[in-house]
Amino acid sequence: MEEMIVLLPIRVLSRLLVLLMLVSLLAGSGQAGPMERYNVVWESPSKDATGQMPLGSGDIAAGVYAIENDALYLLLSKNDAFTYNGDLFKTGRVRVSLSPNPFVTARPFRQTLDLETGSIRIEADGIRIRVWADANRPVYHVQIKSPRHVSVSAAPEFWTRIDDCKHNTSRAPIDKVTQDVRLERDGSILWYYAVGDRSVFADDMKYYDVEHMISEFPDPYRFNTFGNLLESPGLELEDGALRGTGKTFDIRIHALAKQTPEASEWIETLERQAARPIDVSQDWQSHRRWWSAFWDRSWIIASDNTLPSGQREQFSGEAPTGRRMENDGGALAAQSYNVFRFLMACQSRGRIQTKFNGGLFTQPLYSTRRPRHHAVKLGDSLWLGHEDERDWGRRFTFQNQRLLYWPLLMSGDGDLMKPFFDYYWNLLPVRKAITKAWFGHEGAYYRENIEPTGAERDCGRTGKPPKTEPGQNKGDGYYHSYYFTSGLETVAMMIEYVKYSGDEPFRDTVLVPFAREVLLFFDKHYERDANGKLRLDPAMVLETWWIAVNPAPDVAGLLHCLDELLEMQAGSAQDRRQWRRFRAEIPSVHLHEIEGRTAIAPAMSWSKKRNSENGLLYPVFPFPRFGLGLGSKDIVEWTMRHRTNKNAFGYKCWTQDQVHWAYAGNAAEAKDGLVHRFRHASKQCRFPLYGSAGPDSCPDFDHFGSGSTALQRMLVQEAQGKILLLPAWPADWDVDFKLHLSRKTTIQGQVKDGKLVSWDVRPASRKKDVVVYSPQPVPKSQ
Repeated sequence: MEEMIVLLPIRVLSRLLVLLMLVSLLAGSGQAGPMERYNVVWESPSKDATGQMPLGSGDIAAGVYAIENDALYLLLSKNDAFTYNGDLFKTGRVRVSLSPNPFVTARPFRQTLDLETGSIRIEADGIRIRVWADANRPVYHVQIKSPRHVSVSAAPEFWTRIDDCKHNTSRAPIDKVTQDVRLERDGSILWYYAVGDRSVFADDMKYYDVEHMISEFPDPYRFNTFGNLLESPGLELEDGALRGTGKTFDIRIHALAKQTPEASEWIETLERQAARPIDVSQDWQSHRRWWSAFWDRSWIIASDNTLPSGQREQFSGEAPTGRRMENDGGALAAQSYNVFRFLMACQSRGRIQTKFNGGLFTQPLYSTRRPRHHAVKLGDSLWLGHEDERDWGRRFTFQNQRLLYWPLLMSGDGDLMKPFFDYYWNLLPVRKAITKAWFGHEGAYYRENIEPTGAERDCGRTGKPPKTEPGQNKGDGYYHSYYFTSGLETVAMMIEYVKYSGDEPFRDTVLVPFAREVLLFFDKHYERDANGKLRLDPAMVLETWWIAVNPAPDVAGLLHCLDELLEMQAGSAQDRRQWRRFRAEIPSVHLHEIEGRTAIAPAMSWSKKRNSENGLLYPVFPFPRFGLGLGSKDIVEWTMRHRTNKNAFGYKCWTQDQVHWAYAGNAAEAKDGLVHRFRHASKQCRFPLYGSAGPDSCPDFDHFGSGSTALQRMLVQEAQGKILLLPAWPADWDVDFKLHLSRKTTIQGQVKDGKLVSWDVRPASRKKDVVVYSPQPVPKSQ
């Protein structure tokens, strides 16, 4: 027997190994975990490419969809697949077809997003398929096990590429738009998109009069090449596809993005990457361990205790009307929270921060009102969007971006914040240079749309802030004209990361030098009033009030960042001297009276409303100067009752009402708003947890980031060294949770039938800091 095994052909041995692995792999996932309740399940194949289900490894991701009477498809993405203009394009699409076809109408079908294992399971007419993106290396697996012999073919598919997305305000079009290149080599199929010697980086630097940065800062786009390699030990390359017949298969798709002027270098790099030995069984177990550790970091499991047990935690995998109709509002909120956390893990471990406007999960969408850019017409009033199109294009709009990352602190996913911090930190030299060239003073300003080149061409009409004298702001600028709050909030988020993680090297090498330049900009940019206090003019309250003096977000941001930096003794002695001096010059957040009661004002003076943010609540979050734990619950409550914009856009997108209600300690309002928020779904696609377009895109990840932050703050808050347990939790929601806090603290608890039945904090020394609140009776949400 030993001699027979040695003499077997290598490909036969490979097939035997795959068979043994698949018997184990596809037999099941073992004991169900707590996240299984939140799996998304479809009982029929999709009709077209709008019916995609997401998975990813952190750097690569795919929309997976089986089309009725057709085949299985993977629409592929990579975190750094940049074009010449900063758009993030798809890396390709793979079609896997089986014969006999298991996706025929009316045959048994079930597709499951398995959160616990970071995979997608498909059971179709007796055939079992598992699709996963390895958490530890850039490769997808499509694994098939059939009780009978089937013929399988796998091949890439291509579409006509566009040059860039319609929302970009600057571009450099060419006559012949770049398209993919396809190759067949050594039994595999490769394809790539080569940006070539083309980039807007140099033009951006010239536009901002910082041409010297062309040689000092790396071009993020030039010569970028991205694509995939398709191979399988059980299939042969024949007639342009990998083909074979059998009962078990492991189809592998390798991914690479690399900046290189030579396509041959990209090809050789990817082939070396794909040639690394793969032990699928061990890789699967390692992949499972990564996801198991991820889910063990933290969780929130909630449900409505007023419902009969048979109606609790019952989910529909679809929302074709654009509204989720689940009866259990608590479970709806918890599923939304945990699926959003899953989606961030799927796309937040690459070089670049996750984009708010779809991240790696943009896909073709239906459109009925008007043709989308480059859309394909399906009928009289129906179009299907392009694979590479993205609402709001290349933008990393900070008002939206930040909301994806705030909840990662309490979920214990600080490692996923690294690309976010790196993005703004790495651009600091460019931002300093642009600030000096444009305004003539030191420091660095950050506005809404900072592109990977360090430019802000998509900010306003010109991409440059107006040089307006104090007192001369007539409100004739644009949404971002004097909106410099983004830099302050980035500093605040870095501060919180340090408080949670205790990461002193990050504090000293990233936070301090970044904060130094952001604070220096405000110090140098604004004059002082007669009392020696900073007077922020010209200014605006975010994008909402276009004429303002001393806007609440900026004043609160300066106070908060300076106080926190000084309290943690960050920086050098000289830094701290400068910061103490500057802190003494910052005015107070302006308060006013409404009907005889104190409320926070948007600014010292404000006018000309143009958008829907509640800047007057920024001193509550993200710059906490007021709140339940700070003894000013009444001020926050009254400000919320009289806020500028109430539940804008129907409780969705980047609005923060539920976060602020939680800081007011108001469980009823926070709960009601969250249920309304998480009922939003899209009629443009099948997956029910992408939110909906307007004013942002579909998928809309800041929509879920804001809601996730609110749910966390309903459970736990921190203020003045104290831990507030259940500050805004409704009595009619049972919950089991584990969350992370500052000083490397974790807290767990259980609420059942309106009572806190158990809780624990680690380290135990922090038990003395916990202030326990009772769950609050609330009206039932609609």
